[in-house]
Amino acid sequence: MQSLLTWYTLLPNPDQPQRISLKSLPIIATILILLVVLAVKLVPYLLDRALPQIAYNVFLPLHTILEVIAVVLAGMTFAVIREQALAKMTLRGAVVACAFFAVFWLDLAHLLSFPGMPAYFNENSTEKAINFWLVARLLVATTLCFVVLPVADKSTGLKQYYLMLITAIVLVVSCHYWFIKYPQTIPHTYLEDSGLTHFKIIVEYGVIIISALTVFLIVRYRHLRRAFHAPALLAAVLTTIFSELCFTLYNQVNDFYNVIGHLLKLISFLFLYRALVYETLAAPYAQLLRSKAELAATLSATPDILLDIDQNGILHRIHSRPDSNVNIASKQFIGHQAKTVLPPDIANTLLKAIEQAAHRKGCSDTYQCALNGDSIDTPVWFQVIAAIKPNSAEVQRFILSVRDISAQKNLLASEQLNALAFHTREAIMITDPEQRIIRVNPAFTDITGYSEAEVVGKTPSVLSSGLHDKLFYQRLWKALHEFDVWSGEIYNRRKNGEVFPEHVIINALKDDNQQVTHYIASFNDISKSKADQQRIHRLAFYDPLTHLPNRRLLLDDIVNTQSENQRSGQFSALFFIDLDHFKSLNDSLGHSFGDELLRQLADRLQLTIRTNDILARPGGDEFILLAKLQTTDSTAAALSAQELGNKILDEIRKPFMLKDHQYSITASIGVALFNNNTNAVDELMSSADLAMYHAKENGRNQLFFFEPQMQQTLKRRQQMELALKQALVKQEFQVFYQPKVNTFGTIIGYEALIRWQHPEFGLVSPDSFIPLAESTGLIIDIDSWVLENACQQINKLSSQGQALSIAVNVSQRQLARKDFVELVSNIVVASGIDPTLLELEITESMLNDDLENTRKKLDALSQLGILFSLDDFGTGYSSLYYLQKLPMNVLKIDQSFVRAFLTQETDYAIVKTIIAMAKALSLKVVAEGVEQQEQYEALIALECDFFQGYLFGKPAPLV
Repeated sequence: MQSLLTWYTLLPNPDQPQRISLKSLPIIATILILLVVLAVKLVPYLLDRALPQIAYNVFLPLHTILEVIAVVLAGMTFAVIREQALAKMTLRGAVVACAFFAVFWLDLAHLLSFPGMPAYFNENSTEKAINFWLVARLLVATTLCFVVLPVADKSTGLKQYYLMLITAIVLVVSCHYWFIKYPQTIPHTYLEDSGLTHFKIIVEYGVIIISALTVFLIVRYRHLRRAFHAPALLAAVLTTIFSELCFTLYNQVNDFYNVIGHLLKLISFLFLYRALVYETLAAPYAQLLRSKAELAATLSATPDILLDIDQNGILHRIHSRPDSNVNIASKQFIGHQAKTVLPPDIANTLLKAIEQAAHRKGCSDTYQCALNGDSIDTPVWFQVIAAIKPNSAEVQRFILSVRDISAQKNLLASEQLNALAFHTREAIMITDPEQRIIRVNPAFTDITGYSEAEVVGKTPSVLSSGLHDKLFYQRLWKALHEFDVWSGEIYNRRKNGEVFPEHVIINALKDDNQQVTHYIASFNDISKSKADQQRIHRLAFYDPLTHLPNRRLLLDDIVNTQSENQRSGQFSALFFIDLDHFKSLNDSLGHSFGDELLRQLADRLQLTIRTNDILARPGGDEFILLAKLQTTDSTAAALSAQELGNKILDEIRKPFMLKDHQYSITASIGVALFNNNTNAVDELMSSADLAMYHAKENGRNQLFFFEPQMQQTLKRRQQMELALKQALVKQEFQVFYQPKVNTFGTIIGYEALIRWQHPEFGLVSPDSFIPLAESTGLIIDIDSWVLENACQQINKLSSQGQALSIAVNVSQRQLARKDFVELVSNIVVASGIDPTLLELEITESMLNDDLENTRKKLDALSQLGILFSLDDFGTGYSSLYYLQKLPMNVLKIDQSFVRAFLTQETDYAIVKTIIAMAKALSLKVVAEGVEQQEQYEALIALECDFFQGYLFGKPAPLV
């Protein structure tokens, strides 16, 4: 019995989640595998020697052996899990069985398609084998990712299982038909002269990403009870990742990395077999041992005497605890009839219970009997119940449970009297009129930690926490004397020193003479409800990420501060702090890095502000600071607010360490001052918000105070935005063309510039409406309209015999569109122009995001003959990398350099350098903003190619 109990403690508890311990064998094996893989990867670099290739005549049989074992494991996985799934069908079992059915055939096809093996339907090739391989790996990775999801635990039916199996068969057949019949439609995965292709490597990394997601899900759902061995499954997925990494490193199929990858794949299959299949096979045996151990534990713990007796009354087995009050020596009873070895009353009761159980074919009622005798002072009461023993022999046998209930019988009367009044979940304390404790109930001990013996004779002050003053207790006793009852909340102290809140009701019991005989106090520990109230309060009024006050609490603080300022006349400031380009952090490093930055920033700002200032986070990347400036002078208040705001900006500019990544960020701050409550809170918040947006529009990373004219600017902006949405429909836009000339003053082309003639606003400057169009997204439609008009103008000039090019500005939003190439191509084709007469202008600032995708778009249009110019060159990074990678034809020198290059040596040097660099790169140069003849002549001397500016003509419509 003891050995079985010991074994029971070693068995996994099916009701508890499996812990993923670093000490588990699969995890240790995985760590060793990682170390081996790292060693194989690093040793060649350390020794400056490449890993040797394996002779193909050795590699082929080695590869065949490894794949055969893997195929067998896949087949065994399918067969075993299929049988288990048919018995207890779950989505996990059905998906795994069908997936590994497909993996069996796909891996087998991969093995048979390898060069050197007999022709598999047609000529074998490395790419053919890799195609089957990649599908199998993607299928395994996706299946394992599904396996760990909680939805996989759901039950399913045979119909769904056979549908999945048919799907797996269709997948296998489809892959065979595609890879064998139409291999030319599949992207290359392997080239004999250069090794693996990007497509193959990307697919392998896709498997790695799915596997990494599976690792995350295993850890994420580790607290759930699962039907698989989580450490082994984690080891399998990690080994798969190591294997797939090896399959991205080899150049030849017989490389050492390829062999390591296949070996790791086999190891991962073994882990999978352990995680999914072995658990299925071992579960029944483990359950049997667990049941035996549970039975042994139950028998050891039960106080009952258990008798195995047949229908003739013969005793076969007896079990009783060694410390039982009634000790039965088995040798004296086994094999004998109950009537001959037991007292008549006991024996008759046992036989009566057996007879009823046989009649019911189940369990009997509960029978009671007493054991009396001259040697027994008080009767010993027993409770007897009988149950049929299943699978008995020819003679029906029963299990009898005999329990000593003497103590229960003796205590029954007192329990009935005290149950309602004293045995409750509430602590009860009874004192005499002098407030000396005379009795407490068990709940009192549970709550306070004091036993009855420790407090009897003492006063309730033994529980005093010291948090209530004398006045509190005076009021308590006054109410008790007047009304004979008091209820309320008191903070008391437990025996261990812990202070806890309790809700207490004190009643004064009086006799017929109205004299107090006892005080009865009943109380509950309300620590949990208090904690729940505090948690609800924090959830309602505090940001869960930074633990700062949220918008709701901040609004209350602003109202209170306004009231205080109204009385004192002192100023306060509301700071709206918005992080610049915070979205880029989330997009590039992930939201966890963004959350960490917000937490660090909250801690940093709290150390920066004063103790009476209130910092809140309403959400997103915004913080709001309510600062009390403690001055009645508006100028002094503004200076104090500016000093505090600059201090905050300096703190934000300091680098943040985010999980070993150093990251820098800036912020834009809007400030609204107030010293009364004349403005509504919403209006005050809107003022600070408006000032913050004004700071962003003026370059970010700075502080702006709210001014009344900002509201007018906002109103005009809203009106302009509404009018801008109708401008295209109402045909209020016009395209003006500014000429470009060569060194002889001859017009060689134009730049298309949009103008907006509004009936109310008049001629609106592009500087006013273009940023608005970009922020609202209307710039996309406007750019397309300008491009169509420019192409029509090129067509019109060409029909007049003037083959002049026209340059059109491209916005960042238009360039970022996925269909940008298709859009431009369609407009060029529809207009019927010569593509070489169309020049698209882009600025340096547009190239900072996704340069590779931009290059592909420009290359595609360049192949059509369209020219490209880099506008405002010199105002950004002036990166030669852009000129090297992008199909640029023209550099445009920004007019800010041309305007003063004759008088400023620095500007002159910049212009000269740009022209010289362009000549070296075979690029044409256009100088913008040429307004003086001296500028024109000096630029010609520097060998500038083309010129544009008011000297040659202002922008105007072409007739």
